[in-house]
Amino acid sequence: MQILQYLKNFYQLKQLGQSEIDHLLALALHKNLNYLYKYPEKIIPISCQKKFVKLYQKRLNNWPLAYLQKNKEFYNLNFFVNKHTLVPRPDSEILVTQALNYLANKKNLNVLDIGTGSGCLIISVAKNNKNQNYLATDISKDALKVAKKNARTHKTKIKFLSSNLFTKIPRQKFALIIANLPYLTKEQMLEPSIKHEPKNSLVSGKDGLRHYEKFLQQVQNYLNDHFCLLLEMDPQQNKDLQTLAKKYLPNSKIEIIKDLNQQNRLIKISH
Repeated sequence: MQILQYLKNFYQLKQLGQSEIDHLLALALHKNLNYLYKYPEKIIPISCQKKFVKLYQKRLNNWPLAYLQKNKEFYNLNFFVNKHTLVPRPDSEILVTQALNYLANKKNLNVLDIGTGSGCLIISVAKNNKNQNYLATDISKDALKVAKKNARTHKTKIKFLSSNLFTKIPRQKFALIIANLPYLTKEQMLEPSIKHEPKNSLVSGKDGLRHYEKFLQQVQNYLNDHFCLLLEMDPQQNKDLQTLAKKYLPNSKIEIIKDLNQQNRLIKISH
């Protein structure tokens, strides 16, 4: 069957958007999207049709398109992702922008990314500012393999370390610490769109704040006299996270930063 007719058959089902169907067929054919549009009369081999149907069924079962493609664009860079890492999301780009703003015109600062996952945050920062000393950690060794692969791809100089929060981090002082730690509740994990993403990267106790409270308890010994913490959060955690920040870092300045949808997405704690 020709590409164009094959696509139309699946468009008519209206189970997925046309763009997603196009991406899945391009993936099954090992081609880019331009190939589909340039050669709509090309015949699709039976083997590729079978592969497409498998991908299509996975997507209907809420497998992220990024996992099926094994890549996701973030901050104008392309990142390898798999089931061991969260899918990078546009809302998290505000954290990178804020980090780069803080690092502008500064050199040789120690910068830490805790819970790095795919490495998209720290790599995006390091790619745009090579003048700092970067360290990234994660509790998952499988996630660290992905982050290291992405760091090599983008030719960034970052040291990676396996650690549960600060447990394995050598005692040193950091000027900037960024983190996108787990912040969802078990109830929020019922959302179909995230059911295939790693649970240990998403869920954090009954209120979604267990990881951040432990982080704030431990972070004091790792901070420069002048520091900045950038922590991604659920918009509903705004007040509770501010309360925790004031409890453990009482002399700091606290600012809430909104994402692209004008939702409270980032807490900035500085001194």
